[in-house]
Amino acid sequence: MMNRRSGTLVALALVACGGANQGTQASSPPDPPLTPSAPSAPPDPVAAASAGESAEVKSGIQALQSNDLPAAKQAFDAALKKNPDDADALYYEGVTAEKMGDKGAAEKFYKSAIKLRPDHESASENLSAFYDDAQRYDDAIAVGKAALARHADNAALHANVGIAYAGKNDAAKATSELDQAVKLSASDAALRLTYAHALQGLAQPDAALAQLRAALPLAADNLGVLAALGHELHVMKAFPDCVSAFDKAVALKDAAELRTERAACKLGAKDNDGAIQDLKTAVTNEPSYVPAHYYLANALASSGKAKDAIVEYQAFLKLQPNGPMAKAATEKIKLLKTKGK
Repeated sequence: MMNRRSGTLVALALVACGGANQGTQASSPPDPPLTPSAPSAPPDPVAAASAGESAEVKSGIQALQSNDLPAAKQAFDAALKKNPDDADALYYEGVTAEKMGDKGAAEKFYKSAIKLRPDHESASENLSAFYDDAQRYDDAIAVGKAALARHADNAALHANVGIAYAGKNDAAKATSELDQAVKLSASDAALRLTYAHALQGLAQPDAALAQLRAALPLAADNLGVLAALGHELHVMKAFPDCVSAFDKAVALKDAAELRTERAACKLGAKDNDGAIQDLKTAVTNEPSYVPAHYYLANALASSGKAKDAIVEYQAFLKLQPNGPMAKAATEKIKLLKTKGK
């Protein structure tokens, strides 16, 4: 079955994983140059269709695997025309509708699948996550708990219920559910990242940091999770851990965005030279990546390299002459020139 993870986790995925938003403006260090992207589900693992699924549903799953959403919808529509009580077709219609941005239809299809088959595990996972995303926490808890009565060992359901309780600021119930989720899926770095984010919202920074640190060696070659971990560690000012996370991410994909994030962590760790080296590499490899120029200019100015800093501020202004940081960059150029006289 194809399913999705809670949007609380998904919202942490950085734009580094899907290409940089080069219009993002950087502020002065140590603020991060980038922010988490809007919620959008990562590629879903799609298992082979089971023997009990119709030919139309199997065809639709293949289309989903290829991200051909119109073809997927057409196949699932055909399956439901043939058998309106096909719970799997309803479920996959929900998946497709959600991917196409039709939230109302997604909710309707998930609910219909569960009504026909109350033990439909994947539909319950997706619907409870859907309600978490919408901050409809009571609905998420109701759906998740009903499903857990049948599937007590489902880590995703426990996580979705835990996130809902966190949204309601019920720390005891949130941590109970999320602890159970982690116990059931101890090697899941993304789940620990979700837990850490919830703990931050519950004002438990030490516990959140412990989960982030536990997740780091588990992330392996998952670029999205590594980048999100690095960003969260930066926000928490755990700069050595943040650098470590981005070391792993850069080893997988040497992108200007990732180097800029790592440089921001190095600045927080007082490694100005290391930050400058990362930022120089970033602007050399991807000259059009805007935030790196601004950060590099700031770092150079802090190191007393006024002429080089002016060059980078000017490069920044050439790329974005009317952006929200343009005025600040112009003023910094004037200040550096004045000091140089």
